[in-house]
Amino acid sequence: MHSPEFVCDFIVHCNVNPEFTLGTSHVEFAKKTITELGSTLFRLQLVSDKSQVIAKSFRVNRKVLYALRDEARRQNLSLNTVVNQLLINYAEYGRFAERAHSMHLVSEIVSEILNAANEDVIMLAGQNAGKSAPMAMISLKSSDVTMNSIIQYIQDLASYAHLFSYNETNVNGQWTITLSHELGSKWSLFLTCYFSEVFKMTGTEPKIDTSERAVTIKL
Repeated sequence: MHSPEFVCDFIVHCNVNPEFTLGTSHVEFAKKTITELGSTLFRLQLVSDKSQVIAKSFRVNRKVLYALRDEARRQNLSLNTVVNQLLINYAEYGRFAERAHSMHLVSEIVSEILNAANEDVIMLAGQNAGKSAPMAMISLKSSDVTMNSIIQYIQDLASYAHLFSYNETNVNGQWTITLSHELGSKWSLFLTCYFSEVFKMTGTEPKIDTSERAVTIKL
């Protein structure tokens, strides 16, 4: 027996101007047209003009609708905002992660795995994973492996996979990416080895510094 469905109207935030330029803070990829990323771009933070939204109706299962409403109340957000966040997550990351056989693990499990391994094993794991896993994800989302697509991949891991927090700064032309986390020095070690291999795909070897709760990449 099928659950009852409701038709709900949601405002889907997307840019409809093909000449729109996606602004980022990195000089090498500060300009990227919408056509490079697809026909529509689901990014709430890029939408400021009411003319850049589309009203779309979807049939929603009753149980799903109630769950979305509960989550909206919990976060003190509108239902429409929560729905757009979910659409963004899937459009920008989730659909690619599924095809790359991504897994979701709570931080406590990752911490236990790290604590059970010695540093040599973690370094080797990071190096091996960095040679294969990123290529699968980047290739699914981008046609080429470039500095642009690697930075986007790192940002996606922060925004959607929640592996760390992402921050970048530019001081006198020196770009510094900081990945902050709460999983300790072994996670920093893994990330260092992992991203060292990732950047080698473009022939780049950035200076990477680590601490117990952060990895700093200087480009």
